[in-house]
Amino acid sequence: MSTKAPPLPRAEAAEQTHSRLIATARQAFATQGFAQVSLDALAAEAGVTRGALHHHFTNKAGLFEAVLRAVDAEIMVELDLIYDAEPDRWVALRACFHAYLSLALRPDRCRILFRDAPSVLGPRAMEILLASGYAEMVADLSALIAAGRVRALHPDAVAYGLNGAVMAQVLWLMESHEVDQTRRAAAHAALDAVFDGFSVPRG
Repeated sequence: MSTKAPPLPRAEAAEQTHSRLIATARQAFATQGFAQVSLDALAAEAGVTRGALHHHFTNKAGLFEAVLRAVDAEIMVELDLIYDAEPDRWVALRACFHAYLSLALRPDRCRILFRDAPSVLGPRAMEILLASGYAEMVADLSALIAAGRVRALHPDAVAYGLNGAVMAQVLWLMESHEVDQTRRAAAHAALDAVFDGFSVPRG
């Protein structure tokens, strides 16, 4: 009697290969940078042929985009937990934007999201990052504007203003090789000022 496990269905095997390649590539891109990563070495480490890698992602840039999306999705899961823990939607949004400064600037994420992505993917990189949760944020802002919590502005304009503010602070923090607490506190203070500018004073 054979004790060998039956082969996985084709779709499941393909999904496992896809996930393994992304996990392997994420580690490589985070530690080596896009330019230094060898597809041959990456395929070997993931235990697949280079042909299989090209089948799943076409080329190195396609694999990098998949890694970018995976890192972005990972951050969104963490932000959703923060958002769901706060019943006040405006306070929840503010908390998520502040959290993003720490979550996205984690070393294993920052190099992929903000150092390499613009040169590898061009404007598409920022489009991918800004699209995450955008529709839900606009819906929340529309409700908050209607409820008088946020100034009576176009919700898309407010969403773009908030997204632009947090990305600007990310880029500013990245200018320093070592982000000290003073610089980080200044970034959070500037982000608070943007939120205060959109808020309707209560009382």
